[in-house]
Amino acid sequence: MDCVIGFTGKNFTLIGADQNAGRSIMVFQQDLDKIMHLDSHKLLGVAGDPADTVFEPQYLQKNVELYRLRNGVKLSTHATANYIRGEKAANLRKAMTQVDMLVGGYDEEAGPSLYFIDYLASMQKIDKGGHGYGGMFCNSLLDAHWKADLTETEAVALMDMCIKELHTRFMISMPNWLIKIVDKDGIRVLRGQGQPATQGAVAPPAGTQ
Repeated sequence: MDCVIGFTGKNFTLIGADQNAGRSIMVFQQDLDKIMHLDSHKLLGVAGDPADTVFEPQYLQKNVELYRLRNGVKLSTHATANYIRGEKAANLRKAMTQVDMLVGGYDEEAGPSLYFIDYLASMQKIDKGGHGYGGMFCNSLLDAHWKADLTETEAVALMDMCIKELHTRFMISMPNWLIKIVDKDGIRVLRGQGQPATQGAVAPPAGTQ
């Protein structure tokens, strides 16, 4: 029942995820962080099996850092996404994990970027997208209102539109959301743990009517 949504803006990448942790009909907590920091300029949003979404991201994070320590240089977002895709492909028939991912980052030369990786190890660079029920309910909103030069304010408004749509249409309660942004200055938390998601009317980003 996870939901993770991401998109790029003018000079940043934004990823939001619900904070529910549950199994079957039970909710265990509503302040879970599903957006891992791979390094100072890369985010990994995850959705899937509760155990796999802890083990696999930690394994990937440690190996990305190991590469930096061994080589003295950080992987780009593109290289990181390809590394993750390679690891998932290699494990597909021997230690398969059910984790869908959004890899978002900012690179000095390439700028903001976002990569869609699913549990079957397919990978695609995208401008906007979602995993879990976020994709099912919000892809039409992203298609209608996303634009390449979104400002940070417009991006947050678009994310709130997606959250409001889930509150309206989805039968499962997702009261708390975590929203993180990465730009040239690094990673920032725009909406933190335990803070209720906006449920009121949200105006669409300017120029997207």
